[in-house]
Amino acid sequence: MIEQKTDAPTPARVRGLAGRLAGVEGVRAIKRLQHAWGQYAEAGDYAAMADLFAPDGRLVLPPREARGREEILALLVETMGGGDASPAPDRLDVRLQLSPVVTIADDGRSGRGRWHELTLSGRHGERAEWSGGIHENEYVLVDGVWRISVLRHHPQFAGAHEDGWRNVSDAVPLVPFHFTPDQAGTPVPPRLEADADPAALPGLAARARRLIDESEVQNLLSAYGFYVDRKLWDDVGDLFADDGVLRWGDDEWEGRAGIRLGLESRSTAGLADGEFFDHLQLMPIVEVSADRSAARVRALELQIIGTHGGRGWWGVRVCDGEFVRTDAGWRIAALRYSPRLLADHAHGWAHGLPPRPEIGTAYPESRGPAIAFAHPVRDQRDAPDAASDADASLDDLEKMISVAEAFDGAENVACAYGYFLDESHWDESADLFARDGWKELSFVGTYIGRERIRDSLVARYGRRPRRPTFLPIHQKTQPFVTVEPDGRARIRLKMLQVNSGWDTEASFVSGVYEEQIVREDGVWRIHGMDLEYIVVAEWSGGLPGVTRDLGRIFAPTPEAIEAFDPAPDAPLRGLAFAPFPDIGPLGFHFANPVSGREPAIRWEWSDGRFDSSTFFEPGPAPASDMTGKAST
Repeated sequence: MIEQKTDAPTPARVRGLAGRLAGVEGVRAIKRLQHAWGQYAEAGDYAAMADLFAPDGRLVLPPREARGREEILALLVETMGGGDASPAPDRLDVRLQLSPVVTIADDGRSGRGRWHELTLSGRHGERAEWSGGIHENEYVLVDGVWRISVLRHHPQFAGAHEDGWRNVSDAVPLVPFHFTPDQAGTPVPPRLEADADPAALPGLAARARRLIDESEVQNLLSAYGFYVDRKLWDDVGDLFADDGVLRWGDDEWEGRAGIRLGLESRSTAGLADGEFFDHLQLMPIVEVSADRSAARVRALELQIIGTHGGRGWWGVRVCDGEFVRTDAGWRIAALRYSPRLLADHAHGWAHGLPPRPEIGTAYPESRGPAIAFAHPVRDQRDAPDAASDADASLDDLEKMISVAEAFDGAENVACAYGYFLDESHWDESADLFARDGWKELSFVGTYIGRERIRDSLVARYGRRPRRPTFLPIHQKTQPFVTVEPDGRARIRLKMLQVNSGWDTEASFVSGVYEEQIVREDGVWRIHGMDLEYIVVAEWSGGLPGVTRDLGRIFAPTPEAIEAFDPAPDAPLRGLAFAPFPDIGPLGFHFANPVSGREPAIRWEWSDGRFDSSTFFEPGPAPASDMTGKAST
């Protein structure tokens, strides 16, 4: 709950709120650094990457290590550029930074971050490769600017596209965690203070409001991605300003009606049976103008698209976005997507990419638009205009900081769960939940209460470490966060699960998480967790070759589900198994953030006590996504 305090603006309270605000800004600065790392890598700007580090910063890319800017730059040119400091567009290096868990130290001057990295790389005419691993990084505040202190990559899987990825060894080790469940739920130390006095209140309020603006802009981009995935063209159009512009490659449409018609000309609204259309919006860097009237965003989009029995595609596009703030809130002014890669899953991107004139120029001829955002270290951001916050009270400031904290707290605990799950750390997984929280145990049912969740995980998987030859990597990204007036939060995330083995075929799983988040005893915790699987695909067949039994490949037998002990407290809220190539229903916890258009299935806040009326049957999804019954 957000407490509304009414005491006078004492210096101690101002310092405490200023400290909390600086802590949230530190979390955002760390995310900006890591997103910039990935953006500059794709652009081949190794000098900009090296400038993200502190003067004595370290880069660890096993078995190599570098310290200081010049050594770091040389290592980047050698390992990423192949010796070329300005690589040509025919060298691909897309390093997607996903699933952040970021914590600020008690002194407010250093921080830690854990990330998944998923990389698509290659050289046209030579190779096409995948790789991935975990970053456990350190960050430091130097002269008021956050920088990377240590970037340490732990490789986990790699492989040529034609064969799919494999583990880098027969026993990939655990990457030590920098956080406990409680620390993941406390990204900013509770007693952090910063020098400030009551006269600084308008400036503090303006800084807090900018954090919320950044979050709302990111929400719009995430909503766009979720709507495009389902081909909900009306909802996509609603997100734009009256004269908004959407450009996909060489096609550009203007105005809400024009955008809807343009998208419809590309593809009929609503997913058809056997159609998969994921467009993940990743690594956004949001810049809000000093007067808060406009914002710019650069992001990378990962496309996973295809038709059952037809063809499958992997794509990367660069998003250049403009947003405008109206009296009614933020709107998209323009989203321009420039293609970087579009490759057939069956062939990869090493040789003979087929011409695709409908998408515009792409790899290996061009990279897309030049990076325009301010360098997180070299360029100083303009301070927000405090004029509109001249009358802000301390209560106003505290409420805004609490809202901003909720965005990062929700993402932290949601992603922390994925990391603990990957390593079969069931106690830590359960400890992320609120005392009365609920969780769906995949394929089995819903368990209510932290200890019931713990018991169900142990009963299902046993108290044993992760199998050393297999990595189930739950990458959670593209957060859409709703903060309720009482301080509770809900978060929707895309899941791209990478399954990698030493002696098994690569596979991937796509799904959507819907989670409820509360602050319990000062710690953000998960109050509810629902995962809707969409597809399970093996590498050899990709999306075109998915068979209907693959959705059950990781599930217990029907007899084991029926006899599972402890028995669930409630059934699952949605489908038990990934429905693809059928199109299953997919609920949303939010209405369209601009138009208020209600989704066909609206998930309200729940205590987890579902009943059988919430079960659905898969089938084609029409343009409205009107499938199944709404839950209660």
